[in-house]
Amino acid sequence: MSQISRRSFIKQSAIATGGAISIAATARAQSLTSTQKRASLKKPGDKLRMAVIGSGGRGAGNLSEFYNLGEEIVALCDVDQNQLNNSYNKVKERCGAAKKYTDFRELLASEKDLDVVVVSTPDHMHATAAIAAMKGGSHVYVEKPLVRTVWEGRQFKKIADELGVVSQMGNQGNGSPSHRRRIEVLQSGILGRIDEVHMTTNRPIWPQAINRPAGSDPVSASLNWDLWLGVARERPYKSGVYHPFKWRGWFDFGTGAMGDMACHATSAFFRAFKLAEVLTVECVASTPRFPETYPMATTVKTVYRSDMQAEPITVYWYDGNSLPDPAVCPKVAAIFGNLGGQTIITERAIVRGDSLCWNNEEKFKGFAKDERCSKVEESIPRVQSHHWEFTEAIRGGVKPLSHHDHSVPLTEGVLLGCIAQQVPGELQWDAKAMQFKNNAEANKLIHPFVRDGWSIT
Repeated sequence: MSQISRRSFIKQSAIATGGAISIAATARAQSLTSTQKRASLKKPGDKLRMAVIGSGGRGAGNLSEFYNLGEEIVALCDVDQNQLNNSYNKVKERCGAAKKYTDFRELLASEKDLDVVVVSTPDHMHATAAIAAMKGGSHVYVEKPLVRTVWEGRQFKKIADELGVVSQMGNQGNGSPSHRRRIEVLQSGILGRIDEVHMTTNRPIWPQAINRPAGSDPVSASLNWDLWLGVARERPYKSGVYHPFKWRGWFDFGTGAMGDMACHATSAFFRAFKLAEVLTVECVASTPRFPETYPMATTVKTVYRSDMQAEPITVYWYDGNSLPDPAVCPKVAAIFGNLGGQTIITERAIVRGDSLCWNNEEKFKGFAKDERCSKVEESIPRVQSHHWEFTEAIRGGVKPLSHHDHSVPLTEGVLLGCIAQQVPGELQWDAKAMQFKNNAEANKLIHPFVRDGWSIT
């Protein structure tokens, strides 16, 4: 089908496809009103029928994880034919009947009885693909960040809750024993009051802090550029500028270094410290800003209300190889040379990864070697892997650790930081109203742009 005729087809069929998904969702919702009822459809040992949307990059990794768990891959979708063929070749030995699609809307309209849809597209397409899949009756595994805008996150949770969907965001470290032990120690109360968290990353490792290049290039024969753009505003194709991988630094497509890494880095303490809504967020340091891409390096200060303590908790994020000033924590600077990584400053100790140093001591010890930490009991089940935990939840197991009741508020805090990287000044957040109290420009970034022919709800 030619590019022109395909675009025409999409516009003409969007309403019909959306209607079909809506009808299916309504029927499914009437008979399946809870996660438990949905999970009862599959028993231990049953294979899950899975579709994978976005099969390159992390999509290829997720595909391999689920394929190696023995699940049935019934459909693959990618806007790049080369990536689509490569992914099919990975599963054809056991799942040779898997169908290939370029447009995920055609996949969801054609494939019936999908247990799971895996979404690993660029950030700007996470919400529209995942929400359509949930409305069609599927559980969803969605790469981090769960969505690209705050409004999309709220919609995701609303629909997932209404339909009783099992979800998992792809911050894989949640499946490790060390991650779960870190949560247990941090939430145990032995550290006293929590004051500040400082975390750093070397990201971005892709181009950003750049302007849009002029002109256009011929679109690669393997790529459907119109479908790659999806909900985003139309723009000319430029070879090597957006696809593959280089989209992360562009506001319209990605969420920069925070969206890439903060969903990993914040997950353990977000849960352990019972972080609630953001109170204020500010980009307190930045390299030069650009109109369409994130800065090369920033420091973002986010103040959260906590359900664990009366005092707010302040979280600092440093990207682009930025580091906290040694004066933030002289003891860490003296021992480690700098404050790279993650440093948690509490009333009684300093925590670095899986080790800590009490205020009256001079050496860091691993949790397993510290007497007080070793007395903290295990309270979180250990699992085979992050992906395995998700599949077992669908078969009636416990709720996944990165289920949407955790991943949505976690992602919202990250995305508010992304807005602060674009809009200067301290931004005062009203979580209930879903808007900033003091900045109209920042409020424009809460909702996504959705191009004609596409839909998110």
